Amino acid sequence: MREEQLIEAALFVSTDPISITKLSEISGLEKNRVKEIVEELKKRYEERGSSIEIRKIGEERYIMQARDIFTAPLIDLVKPDVSQEVLKTLSLIALKQPITQAEIVKSRGYSAYSHIKELAMKDFILAEPKGRTKLLTTTKKFSDYFGFPREIEKIKKEMARLLDREDTPNYEEKKNTED
Repeated sequence: MREEQLIEAALFVSTDPISITKLSEISGLEKNRVKEIVEELKKRYEERGSSIEIRKIGEERYIMQARDIFTAPLIDLVKPDVSQEVLKTLSLIALKQPITQAEIVKSRGYSAYSHIKELAMKDFILAEPKGRTKLLTTTKKFSDYFGFPREIEKIKKEMARLLDREDTPNYEEKKNTED
């Protein structure tokens, strides 16, 4: 029982997705047993309708977080590493990637240059030279930090899903313009 509690505590305190390998090192258990425990914890949180979930990221990484439906009301409690404006630039890059820096600047304005520089320094995006501009894509750190899959097409689908959700602030406006 102590190992299960230790694994749950590790998931709770980790701000980044944590691998089965790391949880195995922490608990001293075999990887297969750790995976069983994590999946069992995940199931328990789901069954009791908890506001907390354990989400699988990729093949063997997990993170404990608030369920998506609680994100909006809790957002003021979380201090992001980047400003709201930079996050808007990042979301555009994630949704449209691969996208050129020139296209981002055209859409977001000249302040996007500093946003792109900050995002590249924080390793959320990769900016590779392409002619006189740069080609922008998200990184593994972006996927891990924000809980997105690593494959670009899956990121785009997830971003589109999140932006089109009914609980987004613009949903009522969208709904009214469609009527």
